Amino acid sequence: HNANQRYATDAVSSYLFKEIGERAGLPVQEFVVRSDLGCGSTIGPTLSTNTGIRTVDVGAAQLSMHSVREMCGAKDVEHAVKHFTAVYEGFTALDATLMVDGAIGNQCRPCGHPAEA
Repeated sequence: HNANQRYATDAVSSYLFKEIGERAGLPVQEFVVRSDLGCGSTIGPTLSTNTGIRTVDVGAAQLSMHSVREMCGAKDVEHAVKHFTAVYEGFTALDATLMVDGAIGNQCRPCGHPAEA
C-alpha cells in the first residue's frame, strides 16, 4: 500500500487477495511504504485505471530487491505459487459475493439478501 498511489492495491483488492489466501491456509505478509520516503512503482495503477480490472500488486517476499544478492526463502516461492493459483481458481466466485458501493456482486454481506438491481 502506498499513500502516493504508486501501487494499484486498494482496500477491495487487498481484501480479496488476503481472504483467498486465508481460505487456502496461506500466509500473507503486508508491506507498507512510508509516505515520506520515495519508492519504486508498478504498471498496476495505469492498467487498473485503463481497464477497470481489480488489481493488487503482490510478489514473493524477498530481501534486497534489485541487488546482486537478492534472495528469498524457498518456502516463500512455494507460498507465492500456491497463492497465485488460489487467486486464479477462486477470485471470480469470491468477487461475485461482494457488495461494494452497491454495484458489484449479487449478495450483500453479511445478511445474504439479493442485491437490488
